[in-house]
Amino acid sequence: DNIKTYGESLAQVLMLLGVRPIADAIGRVNKLEVIPLEELGRPRIDVVVSCSGVFRDLFINQMALMDRAVKMAAEQDEPAEMNFVRKHALEQAEEMGVSVREAATRVFSNSAGSYSANVGLAIENGGWEGEQQLQEQFVNRKGFAFNSDRPGQMDAAQDSFKAALKTVDCTFQNLDSSEISLTDVS
Repeated sequence: DNIKTYGESLAQVLMLLGVRPIADAIGRVNKLEVIPLEELGRPRIDVVVSCSGVFRDLFINQMALMDRAVKMAAEQDEPAEMNFVRKHALEQAEEMGVSVREAATRVFSNSAGSYSANVGLAIENGGWEGEQQLQEQFVNRKGFAFNSDRPGQMDAAQDSFKAALKTVDCTFQNLDSSEISLTDVS
């Protein structure tokens, strides 16, 4: 879908964060800039991005852009009510005893070589006892953090994933298809 939509989902993430992509002379985006709050005209919205294993494998540069964008937003010296990325990262940094930059981890996927949360498969096969088991399976499978400060490394970060998910008010999945739904792709 990222290819078919020319990166629409990535653009949505960046816009929610209040970060602008900067294209080079041939149209490639490798740089980002924070949109000033006065120009943005609204608070920065915190995001949690759960990428498929295929996206992780094919779009490593885009994952780095998203991670850098989140960290840029979190590091802005802005009022908490105008920057929910910073607000949540500060809270999580204190709670977890880590830096704000580390607490601003928001881009997750499967471990290298692993694909899907397999939650749909567990439901289909009846291989689950309760909702808690499905939640744990999702977090354990999808809780590997992408960190643009350490390229090529997917660190197990289930605690960071859980901390980020605690602040989620709304979820969406951008699919360029009417034939599949949220539970079909992970």
